[in-house]
Amino acid sequence: MSGRFRKAEDAWCGELPDWVAALVAACDANGASQNKVAKKIGYSSAVISLVLNNTYTGDMDKIEKNVRDFFMRGVTCPALGDITADQCLAWRLESKEPNPSSPHKSRMFHACRKCPRNRKDGPEGVNK
Repeated sequence: MSGRFRKAEDAWCGELPDWVAALVAACDANGASQNKVAKKIGYSSAVISLVLNNTYTGDMDKIEKNVRDFFMRGVTCPALGDITADQCLAWRLESKEPNPSSPHKSRMFHACRKCPRNRKDGPEGVNK
């Protein structure tokens, strides 16, 4: 159990919601940081810190939705099947340009271009 997890658990009086635990796990993951996780879900690292410390006074429901969407719910990719929303975003960012030297990346370029999650009016409402 990480120090971040213990601190969050104390701040939430021992009743850490599952989505906050998922947020802690994402921050503690290999190669991740609180700042990187914050950017993925559209917030600053200060907001993430406030959430973990249970002192955020803004729209906690919106943050919960973003955490659940990015770190807890799966996405059905037309090319890969069931993946995490985080993996979906990574592929969309990777597939901005076609890559003819890699058949897999080329396939992902075409799949991502057609995917409704990759449109401004799609389920995520962003085109990153």
